[in-house]
Amino acid sequence: MIPTILELGPLPIRSFGLMVALALFAGAARLAKSLQRYGIDPRLAERYVTAAGLSGLLGARLWYIGENWTLLRHDLSGALFASAGFTFYGGFIIAALVVYVLARRDGTDMGRFCDALGPCLALGYAVGRLGCQLSGDGDYGSATFGFWGMSYSTGVVPTLAGERVYPTPLFESGLALAIVLMLSYAERSQTILAKRFQRFGLYLVLISIERVLVEFLRINPPVLWGYSEAQVIGGALCLFGLVLLAAPRRANSLT
Repeated sequence: MIPTILELGPLPIRSFGLMVALALFAGAARLAKSLQRYGIDPRLAERYVTAAGLSGLLGARLWYIGENWTLLRHDLSGALFASAGFTFYGGFIIAALVVYVLARRDGTDMGRFCDALGPCLALGYAVGRLGCQLSGDGDYGSATFGFWGMSYSTGVVPTLAGERVYPTPLFESGLALAIVLMLSYAERSQTILAKRFQRFGLYLVLISIERVLVEFLRINPPVLWGYSEAQVIGGALCLFGLVLLAAPRRANSLT
C-alpha cells in the first residue's frame, strides 16, 4: 500500500486525497458530456461536482464519526481530520441534497439532470475506490486464503502481519466501471429507458446491488436482520431505483 505518494517539505501528498481529486476531475468531465447530451449547459458540471465532492467528503466523515461515536468521541478533532474513516452512503446522501438544492435554484430540468448523473457518479466512485485501495484505509474485506487475497500491512489501517484479505476496493472499482459502460450505452440510445428518471433509477439499482454484494466480503457488523448498515441502505436505494424504473412518465426529449 502507498498511503503517502510523496512529501513536499512538511506537506504530504496522500494517495487517497490524490485519487479523490482525480475522481472529481473525471466526474466533472463525464457529467459535462452527459449534460450536453441532455440539452443542459455543460458548464454547470464543474460547479455541481465541486459542491458534491466537498459536501460528500464532509458527510461521509461525519457519518463515519456518528457510526463510531463511542470510539471517537474522546478525540473528535483527530477523527475529523484523520486520513481514514469515510462512509459512502453518508457522503452520497449529503451530496445529493446539496446538488438538488443547487439544481432547483438554477431551474435545471431535474429528470434530465438526474439521468445525466449516473455515469458521472459511477465513474467517480470507481476512481475514488482506488484511493481506498492505495491508502489501505480499512475498506478491505475479511480474511481469505484464496489467490486473490492481498495484504494491507502497510496501509493506514493495517492488516495483521501475514494476513491476506479480500481487496474489496478493487472489486468495487471494477464493478463501478462496468456500471459506467452500461449507463453510457443506455445514454447513447434514443429508446433504452428513455423516460425521465429511469436511467438514474438504473444507476441506483446497479450501484446498490454492487454494494450489497461486496458487503458480504467485508467485516462490517450487522445492524438489521443480519445485514450491515450499507446493505440496509443499499436495499432501500435499490427499491427506490426500481420505483423510478417502473413509474410512468413522459420520455426524455433530446430535441
